[in-house]
Amino acid sequence: MAGTLFIVGGGMRRSAEEIFSALIAAAGGPDNKFAFIVTASGSEPDDTFRSYAEDFANLGVARENCVLIPLYASHVRDERGYNAMTGDADGLTELLAGVRGVWFTGGDQYFVAQTFLRKDGSDTRLLTALRKLYEQGGVIGGSSAGAAIMSRVMIGEGSNRGVLAQGVTYGYDGYDERSEEENPCAPLLLAQGLGFFTEGIVDQHFNRRPRLMRSIEACLVNRENVRTAFAVSEDTALVYSGGNIAVLGSACVYIIDCRTAVKTGNGCYEGIALHAIQKGDSYDCTARVVTLSREFPFEAHDYARDYVNCGIPGSPAFDEMMAKYMFCCADANLYFCEKRKLPYVKGAAVYEGEGKTYLVIPQYFRSPETKGYMAECASFASVELAIKTLELNV
Repeated sequence: MAGTLFIVGGGMRRSAEEIFSALIAAAGGPDNKFAFIVTASGSEPDDTFRSYAEDFANLGVARENCVLIPLYASHVRDERGYNAMTGDADGLTELLAGVRGVWFTGGDQYFVAQTFLRKDGSDTRLLTALRKLYEQGGVIGGSSAGAAIMSRVMIGEGSNRGVLAQGVTYGYDGYDERSEEENPCAPLLLAQGLGFFTEGIVDQHFNRRPRLMRSIEACLVNRENVRTAFAVSEDTALVYSGGNIAVLGSACVYIIDCRTAVKTGNGCYEGIALHAIQKGDSYDCTARVVTLSREFPFEAHDYARDYVNCGIPGSPAFDEMMAKYMFCCADANLYFCEKRKLPYVKGAAVYEGEGKTYLVIPQYFRSPETKGYMAECASFASVELAIKTLELNV
């Protein structure tokens, strides 16, 4: 039976001990060996390794049971002056002997793709060994870039405004040159990841960075027809085992189901099913069913109808909007869509890119199937999402 994946959205602060303790337990406990892959970090591999080894030592893992895999970005050397350079290098697979858990650090997922995959996209020997470890019940985890590499369709870079102004690019051709320039409006980049997580596309930093549209776009334009994204918040872990997803940490995992979605224009989408789960909730990937740990009875407060500034995951207003309007507002006080015969709440966000200004209007529809509650953040199921985007003449 396959093992367990710990896919962390980055920015572990409050929940690092909780998440690492669960990962260690899933790997059989602190007496086992753990390997650390710092490839994505792009610099100072020994310091990065020592930092994680100390975190694991504080949770009972002996330092001699923490193993550094010396495979780095091509420009990096460790304190010995060494870099294996490729996952096909001799001696790497032997380092996994007795290892039950593996951790991929954050940084740039490009470096991982360059070293773990051959130029033809096939697995290196090290990646083959990691797949065997996972298939035999081991644990694979990673944060930020270490989360992005988990899916086969991998998001390499991009943002909402990059989607609007630049569109999509496939593969890493020319990336070395582009990465030397800071481009806040980089296009959505799709490339091949390592593919441990087979249920959809992974996105990360989702509650801190504006990435909803890049996740939707990735679902609609990838060449493998993967139509669902799993977007993980910072300080939060998506824990995947046996076809089920649980959550650890302080925020939400968003499930962006685009199987019936259509793109009607630049930044315009219809038919997206949106769910959000936090600790205590779960998602059955086979049945595509959300189980919430509790539910609020939807109330009927007479809040004044209005759009919400931003009103998009990644903005501070989003959870408050869902709680106040989606869960607690009377139907009569929401907007109403005659076409769908459903009430909805809407937000508004403005993005600028490549000399153009875009007004993005997300609409969240409440149906009889919608359910949810508010805790540290908003958990919900079966919210239909449509997005309209207008190019403004400013």
